[in-house]
Amino acid sequence: MFSFDFGKNIFFGLDIGTSAIKAVELELVNGKPFLSNYAWMPSDNLQKKSGAELVDLDLDLPRLLKRIIKEAKFRGKDAYVSIPASAGLITLIDFPAMADEDMEQAIRFEAHKYIPMPLDDVVLSWDKVEGETSGRSNYVAEKGNQDGGQESVSDDKVKVMLVAASKKKVIQYEKLVKDSGLRLRALETESFSMVNSLIGNDLGTFMIVDIGARICNIILVEKGAIKLNRNMDAGGRDITMTISKSMGVDEEGAEMLKVSKRNFFSRESNINFPTLSLISGEVLRMLQTYYKKDDPAKARVDSIVLSGGTAGMTGIAEYFQSSLGIKTVIGNPLARINYNKKLDPVIDKIKTRFSVSLGLALRGIDACSNIK
Repeated sequence: MFSFDFGKNIFFGLDIGTSAIKAVELELVNGKPFLSNYAWMPSDNLQKKSGAELVDLDLDLPRLLKRIIKEAKFRGKDAYVSIPASAGLITLIDFPAMADEDMEQAIRFEAHKYIPMPLDDVVLSWDKVEGETSGRSNYVAEKGNQDGGQESVSDDKVKVMLVAASKKKVIQYEKLVKDSGLRLRALETESFSMVNSLIGNDLGTFMIVDIGARICNIILVEKGAIKLNRNMDAGGRDITMTISKSMGVDEEGAEMLKVSKRNFFSRESNINFPTLSLISGEVLRMLQTYYKKDDPAKARVDSIVLSGGTAGMTGIAEYFQSSLGIKTVIGNPLARINYNKKLDPVIDKIKTRFSVSLGLALRGIDACSNIK
């Protein structure tokens, strides 16, 4: 996470997706996060009208954000914002154990081997992964030992999580937030936000499968740390088009059918979804690659956690569980958050879309709590 400052009372999480802008506002009430406001606004029509990608809409996005803030009556100005996973890179690197000041220099020296662009064009962040060592001990410095030596360092290695984001993208988001009348408090890749809201402090092993409109983000998480992260050019829009062609309806009608209670994965349904087959195949490949076994170490994965708008499809959890032989659940980003239970009928339908924005706002609360 690239931090700038910390807010105090209200935490505004902003997720600018490829098909919609999602924003939430969390407050601390009796020491617990409380969802005080949320909003969702489609942005794909704007892209179709302009023929441009979302990242190029520098003029229209501030206008949209100001409209959301005004119409939804958001009060918070301290914004925690995500960068798309496809615009960043997360990788684990083994380093010899060393002091933090030496690690900083070593990472700068080695980073070019893992980042496919000039280092001058990226913003780097790194952190040691807790509990990840390849030997028996961590960094050891002993002065004045019995042998008269001044210092000895173990030959142990530590794992470092390296995060890189396009400097151009970071500057662009800083400008976007400023032009929208907000104060940028932190900027992080959306993968971390999803882990924060969907996994939290759970120390198990999970595979998050976030099916967005155009991109599927797959994240392997062990003990709260990201171990693998992949993005696929496949998403909910592909699934909508499959329904459209199979049912002979237009795209709007297919989208309505997709979010209805109809189970397209039942035995009675004759529709095949190549996109979901590709996604489940990639999940299997990632598990096989990470655990280096033909069997994807099913017993070691506590569950597949589905997120994104497509996760609301009836029967999709059962589809993945049947395909992979791994327990599959629909992620609940509100698990650590209180809210007005009268909103349950609405929130149950849309909560999978807010994993990133809720994770961002929670990050603000966590950060504020840590410095008090």
